[in-house]
Amino acid sequence: MAKSRDFPNTSQSTTLSEGLARALKFEESSRARPMSPVPSEAPSEVTSEGPSDILRRHLSVRSVISTTSSFAQRMYRAKNEEHDYRVIGLGSCGSVFEVPGTELAVKKGKDTKALWNDFRLTNAVYNAFEDVRFSLRVTFPENTIPKVPFCSTFLTPKSLDLRRFPSSHHEAGAALFMDRILPLPQATREALIDTYFDPETRDEAKNDQENQACLVRIYLGENESVDEVYDSLRNFPLRLNMIEDLGLDVAALADEMAIALAVIHWQAQVDAMDAEFVLGSPCTTLEIRQAQEPAADEEPHDVHTPDFPKRPVHMWVLDFDKSKKIEPTVDAVHRNLVPAFLGNDPYYPRPDVDYDLWVQFGNTYTKASRTILKRKGATSSMLKLPQLFLDAVAAKIKEHEDWDPAKDIVFG
Repeated sequence: MAKSRDFPNTSQSTTLSEGLARALKFEESSRARPMSPVPSEAPSEVTSEGPSDILRRHLSVRSVISTTSSFAQRMYRAKNEEHDYRVIGLGSCGSVFEVPGTELAVKKGKDTKALWNDFRLTNAVYNAFEDVRFSLRVTFPENTIPKVPFCSTFLTPKSLDLRRFPSSHHEAGAALFMDRILPLPQATREALIDTYFDPETRDEAKNDQENQACLVRIYLGENESVDEVYDSLRNFPLRLNMIEDLGLDVAALADEMAIALAVIHWQAQVDAMDAEFVLGSPCTTLEIRQAQEPAADEEPHDVHTPDFPKRPVHMWVLDFDKSKKIEPTVDAVHRNLVPAFLGNDPYYPRPDVDYDLWVQFGNTYTKASRTILKRKGATSSMLKLPQLFLDAVAAKIKEHEDWDPAKDIVFG
């Protein structure tokens, strides 16, 4: 059950805003030097650090965590070998597997059309983020821009080789291959368990291999219920009051989410139905490419990448299997965007949960949306659509007793 938790202040903690500022300075210096890693196991001088302090540091976006976790060790061992795929997640569209020794994950499912939709729209959103990333960095110099996994391959049921899948997953199906979002490292996982799990279940949870695949869902539109029970780290829900209790910068998270939604709506022109927002890590080579320059007198020797034990933390947006493409019209705002917003899990801020955070989210969303739409040469009527969307969401929430999910939620 949810319990009162003490979160001591410490001058050694890295806040989210500090992590964002440090990341920006790093990027603007042309990646001349790597960011200081955050150890996953505290050195001797800070062994008194509690679970909440670890979470405050490790869940700060763009901090780089050095880890000796089982995942990193498994990646190194598997790098030059071929291993069977391992289940790391289950979803409505299919099961997700890691490809040991690579930066890839595989999503496999029976519904070929849903997976194809996920492949198409995930890449549409990925391309949209890449198209406007520079413009948004200029507009939002104090924020980092969320990430989207790149889908590299799609295989129909006729082409998919099932031999590397576990025997329990040998039924016919399609699959897409995409960037792996790495789980949060062991120290973070154990801190989550120590902070939120019941004492009698903590040891079992720490030894449960399924909890190694830990991504954190950011729920800014919901607070913890009094009778909440936590028993799994897969898609762990970090709710608004929990984020505040940890001392993370809630406004910065809301800004990132607003920027992401603006890109999805107005650059990718996707409704974001059932999309997910999580904290996770990429392989460092996707983020911090510092070229290795051997000395002139060095003999040729093996040079290995990626450096799996170093992980920056980012907000990621994924899972577009239920989304659909839209046109920037008033009808699409009411028919697609509003139902997709309200029909999703409680990722987004809401005016009935935290009005000030909703205003922060809305201001950033409209600013990002106008940056995108002006860049595309939008008409004056199109420039009004983002505010229309926010007003329609607020109005629908105010009259929530008339909300009918069966009628108003439209799947792609």
